[in-house]
Amino acid sequence: MTGRTEADTDLRVTGAATPEISAAIIEEVAAWGASEGFPSWTPGSFTGPESIGMSRLHNDIATASLHLVWRDGDAVATFSLLERDPLFWPAAGDEAMYLHRFAVRRAAAGAGRRAVEWCLHEAQQRGRLYVRLDCLAENPGIRRYYERFGFTAVDEAVIDATRYSLYEVAVPGASARVSPARRER
Repeated sequence: MTGRTEADTDLRVTGAATPEISAAIIEEVAAWGASEGFPSWTPGSFTGPESIGMSRLHNDIATASLHLVWRDGDAVATFSLLERDPLFWPAAGDEAMYLHRFAVRRAAAGAGRRAVEWCLHEAQQRGRLYVRLDCLAENPGIRRYYERFGFTAVDEAVIDATRYSLYEVAVPGASARVSPARRER
């Protein structure tokens, strides 16, 4: 990846201890996406302590998987980096880390790149070959966004009548081998 901006040097990634900041960022991005015709999360799905979104964030905190990206004291992005993803990648072993709930505030240019770089470094540290993710197949904007970071679409999945694109990127410096990313059907 190239193109580091001056502002990128001021970004730092930390673990999140509570879900509220991450939920607020995701809700902000979901509302913007809905208003612009770019589907992502359903607005409101991370609102309220009993919501499915908050439940997932709590689970991510319990496994030290939820992270925030900070710029000058402000949280500007959030993501979860998971060890496994049996819903979207049921046949996968331990060769990858899985990026979920990745949201960047509109005013935080460069923060997404920093988050992806951090995820690649973390995957390398853990001996993983890939970072993988899923996104809505009907959202060409988010697909292009991930493709700019080097992610390649390797498969699709339909879950609860929603079509998802499955992406992966090789971790720099990881031992090369054929990707087992294709879902078993």
